[in-house]
Amino acid sequence: MVTSPFSAQALREHRLFESADLDETRERISRVMQPHLLVPSGAKSGLSHMDFVRLGGVGIGTIAFGNAMRVDVEAVDGYHLLMFCVTGQAKVRTRGQTVCVDQSNAVLCAAGEPFDAVLSPDCEQFILRIDTGLLGTQAWSTRLRSGSHLHIDSPALGGWMQQLNLIANSSALLELARNNDIVGSQLGRLLLELLTLGHAKSAPETDRRTVTPGFVKRAEDFMHEHCGEVWRLPDMATALGLAERTLRDGFQQFRGVSPTQYLRQIRLDKAHKILREATDGVYVSDVALDCGFMHLGRFSIEYKKRFGESPSDTLARRM
Repeated sequence: MVTSPFSAQALREHRLFESADLDETRERISRVMQPHLLVPSGAKSGLSHMDFVRLGGVGIGTIAFGNAMRVDVEAVDGYHLLMFCVTGQAKVRTRGQTVCVDQSNAVLCAAGEPFDAVLSPDCEQFILRIDTGLLGTQAWSTRLRSGSHLHIDSPALGGWMQQLNLIANSSALLELARNNDIVGSQLGRLLLELLTLGHAKSAPETDRRTVTPGFVKRAEDFMHEHCGEVWRLPDMATALGLAERTLRDGFQQFRGVSPTQYLRQIRLDKAHKILREATDGVYVSDVALDCGFMHLGRFSIEYKKRFGESPSDTLARRM
């Protein structure tokens, strides 16, 4: 168990911004996270700040608003989010349940899930941002999917919390992580591995769902067969004879991502395979369209995020 409180003193040396302007605060946070709604619920206007450091596919940071605030995210997009409070408290609603978050309790929100938090005036959040691209090829997403409430002061998560405290309070480690991609990636993966091991150990046995229902597997087969076609979630659910909510909740619970994010991963993997095995006369734009990507620029961004290189780089060194 952690013997000292979480402080993140070294992380404060990596301040992205301070602002008393709500619109600027929203815009600056959105650059790191995503567009969201901020609704102040206190009378005073406080000074907001955000500290943030990238550790490969994992980001760690703190956010404070200096005021009571409601944060409303329609659906977390492209990453998993873990949040607890360095100071103050928050009530977070996600997956149809309300979690009381403080210095001992955290909330884990998977990609595709809504996130609605009401923060106390003295609340400073700690955030752990985990890219879905990092989870896509690992067993981590399976181990993280059970439950959204974590007791971060439990013995099972003690090793993770101690390591997190060490990194967030070490100027030398954070500076190395910023300037050396290998160091940053290794630190991020270590935090993720410790988190998932501790979470799996602390999760009740009844929450460890290992048997994937048939409709999820059927949906996966459908996506592989029709990945080159344009699909909206309601249309996909109709084609499979499922309720939209059933399809969405099934993938969140058993795959750790939304159905549309899972389909995107299938498309990217297919495009990667085609480009690696391409013969002369194959163009990146044609491969993107054949794999269901209508916007070439977005395809290139997602592809590089997943494989660490551009589609044209893969094509240039094809077999």
